[in-house]
Amino acid sequence: MKKGLTLLIFSILLAGIFSFGIAQSTTQGPAIVNWGNVKYGGTLNVVMPWGQLTNSVNPFLPTSQTLQMQNLIYESLFYVNSLTGQLTPMLGTSYKWSDDNLILTVTVRNGVKWSDGTPFTANDVAFTFNLIKKYPALDLGALWSKDNYLESVAASDDSVIFTFSKPNTPLLYAILGQLIVPEHIWSKLSDPATYPNQNPVGTGPFLLDSFNPTTNTITLVKNPNYWMAGRPYIDKIVVRSVESNTTVMLELLRGTADWSYVYIPDVQKTWVSKNPSTNKIWWPMNSTLILYLNTRKYPFNNPVFRQAISMAIDRAAAEEKAYFNAGGPSSAIGILPAQQSEWLDPTLEGLNTSYSKYDPKAAQELLASIGFKKNAEGNLVGPDGKVLPTYKLPVVAGWTDYLTISQIIAQNLKELGINAIITQESFGSWWSTITKGMYDMAFAWATGSGPTPYFYFNQELNPSFTSPVGQTSSSNWSGYTNPLITAALNTYSQTSDLRLQKQAMYTIERIFLQDMPFVPVVYGTEFDVFSESHFTGWPSESHPYATGAGIGSAEGEMIALNVHLK
Repeated sequence: MKKGLTLLIFSILLAGIFSFGIAQSTTQGPAIVNWGNVKYGGTLNVVMPWGQLTNSVNPFLPTSQTLQMQNLIYESLFYVNSLTGQLTPMLGTSYKWSDDNLILTVTVRNGVKWSDGTPFTANDVAFTFNLIKKYPALDLGALWSKDNYLESVAASDDSVIFTFSKPNTPLLYAILGQLIVPEHIWSKLSDPATYPNQNPVGTGPFLLDSFNPTTNTITLVKNPNYWMAGRPYIDKIVVRSVESNTTVMLELLRGTADWSYVYIPDVQKTWVSKNPSTNKIWWPMNSTLILYLNTRKYPFNNPVFRQAISMAIDRAAAEEKAYFNAGGPSSAIGILPAQQSEWLDPTLEGLNTSYSKYDPKAAQELLASIGFKKNAEGNLVGPDGKVLPTYKLPVVAGWTDYLTISQIIAQNLKELGINAIITQESFGSWWSTITKGMYDMAFAWATGSGPTPYFYFNQELNPSFTSPVGQTSSSNWSGYTNPLITAALNTYSQTSDLRLQKQAMYTIERIFLQDMPFVPVVYGTEFDVFSESHFTGWPSESHPYATGAGIGSAEGEMIALNVHLK
């Protein structure tokens, strides 16, 4: 999983794909695995806990309003592995930055046809981006937001030219991941935002065969004219949506489902151990869950106080009790494990480890160094001689994993003499409290994630996302700002030089550990669950070609292109 990332060029691997024993070579990226001679055919059965589906395959609508099969029917310019940043060329074949990173040129693939036989061209790509500019409701990734500086998109022969008013190289991933639609169909629509698109025409490996609202079942069949030689291997995919995780689990245990994306408590015991030879999971760590500290309030405005809290939290116990060791305890800095070898400053490894190690004695000594000591009753007293008040730690009622971790955090803080009371609230109340900066401490997810740590740090530390207390902030809920970090974020976004980008991240990492603006606690995972009774070729530790986020995601297409009959 720990593979190198480059923003200057994409990795090209030569994959020899065999069809009926005859080698067919194709040039694809790391998400297309060369399995050798494979067995073709079969129907892949998928069960998902999505509830009642809507008969639409509009790729510009939220997934809750569609059949969620967009990524098997439509394609993007590249597949972006969100953990490693590795790129696999799809409708695009190459890209380059020029004019001081104000121009991005993407070359599109020749010989591709839409499923109705119409040739795919660069005009389709330019049309798609201008369509979502014309209809902002379609711009789910906010590509045309004024803060992203995208100025124009135009086709030029077999290339597409993206022009920026100001460099913003991190937007590359969102651009390359945008699904492309056919101009000859979508240009004729009066209202693309409401278009149900029940007979979608795409370039992807599968075609929509039918949707049965009574059984809540989607059937897709192999695109016989798909541009990638020898793929897909399977003939058909049947996706059935049910109402609960429990129903999904029963289907998996019965053997009537080959694949799902579902959280299963204690998954090793309840699923894998039932038949270790066939029952598999792919749960790579892809997100960071953190304890937000309101840095606008005393004593959380003191960086040493925040460092002490980090050292006082038993991360291993929190992960084990809430997630049964599915993910892992976070490092102090919170960068995903798959990105650390490439992006973490090696000179900071010791400090990163020390601040994440559960060491209440060292935490107490650190507090004492800035004048915070326990009194006879065991309560922490500040330098002013006053006992610290009891702090609220809000949790959404019913979120058992968050409640479990918050209880462990409260117990750990009690050892330091800090009293925290957990309050269970409705989601609306909890969300308002955190996003408006009206809290003391709160356990929640990190709002930023992506193929490099920039996306994590930018969302959590960029002052442009922070509003005054009482107004809603989209992210950076801790309220922390540092001009040196802001400058480093700007340096990263305005260059495509990997060396300069790494130096920018190293600067942020050092300041982060010095100031500890919030406390990363555990890593979250994906939840792909597979059975190898009938099919193989799933992503795994040995073949981490996709992050694994279910059939309704970009990763879903990569998995559907790689799985094959045993």
